[in-house]
Amino acid sequence: MDTVTAQQAAVARDGSVYLAADDLWKVSAAGKATKVINGRCKSPDPRVTVAGKFCAGQITGVALADDGSLYIGDQVNRDDVASYVHKVDGDSIELVAGRPPKDGETYKPSNPAVKNGINPSPHTKAKDVLVTDSFNSGWLASGKDGLYWRTGQGIVRINGDGTLSPVVSAAAPKKITEADGPFESVGRAADATIPRHASGGTRGDLTLVPGRDELYFSDAGSSLKPSLNGAYGWRGASSAPQKKLIEESSGGKLVHRVAHGELSPVIAGVQAIAGSPDALYAAVEAEPAHEDRSPEEWTTAVVRVELPD
Repeated sequence: MDTVTAQQAAVARDGSVYLAADDLWKVSAAGKATKVINGRCKSPDPRVTVAGKFCAGQITGVALADDGSLYIGDQVNRDDVASYVHKVDGDSIELVAGRPPKDGETYKPSNPAVKNGINPSPHTKAKDVLVTDSFNSGWLASGKDGLYWRTGQGIVRINGDGTLSPVVSAAAPKKITEADGPFESVGRAADATIPRHASGGTRGDLTLVPGRDELYFSDAGSSLKPSLNGAYGWRGASSAPQKKLIEESSGGKLVHRVAHGELSPVIAGVQAIAGSPDALYAAVEAEPAHEDRSPEEWTTAVVRVELPD
């Protein structure tokens, strides 16, 4: 799978891994890769209900609920640009959130369907919103209260009754302040906006720490390198190889936490994140010393981030 770049991954109880990598792939615990859903279609149709016939423009998100339900975040990138969430159940596929644009419909926030995709009004139905920022949307995270969906500059929760609740909703971005350090609040998450970006590479991540009611996300904004000093200096590096990894690491994303309605930055310079009941895990990658070095020679690591009580 050398040419596959996954934007998100989800691990099933049997040890298999689902990868949202334009297509949806399933990798068994034994290492066999199988394409489950096709992406990169010339004429995708989000209304198709048979998984074998369904084809997305691009699949960027994947999540597994506690009951084993599989969800994908997918999008159409040409013509009728929009993003969606689908539930995959065997050979059937169900539209959960998002809708196509109507003829002549504006993509501007003045359109209530666009506005409700970021900052939904009470009782907004998930299938009534138009999410048009296809490059910065589609990532998913599943929790006991519902399914979290990155919708461009915001994050919403898809509730069990099919309605949306705002989480990060760009209500008053000017009220967000600079952080004093990791886990220090910068304001209400509802006021925050997630920076847009339009370059190559992985574009962000979204994960939930089970049991703590905490959501973590990274975005594709400014690329930051890990450091031993400064506002986001990494503490805990004690060996020479650990310090070398930090010093040589590539630029990465800034991770934020949403907890009890407050937003706070956590760690900078990471490539991907995952949550467990008591910790956050971050993947980092060190730059190759020479451009001609193969991926097998790169230095990669997963670090465990201790969470405050």
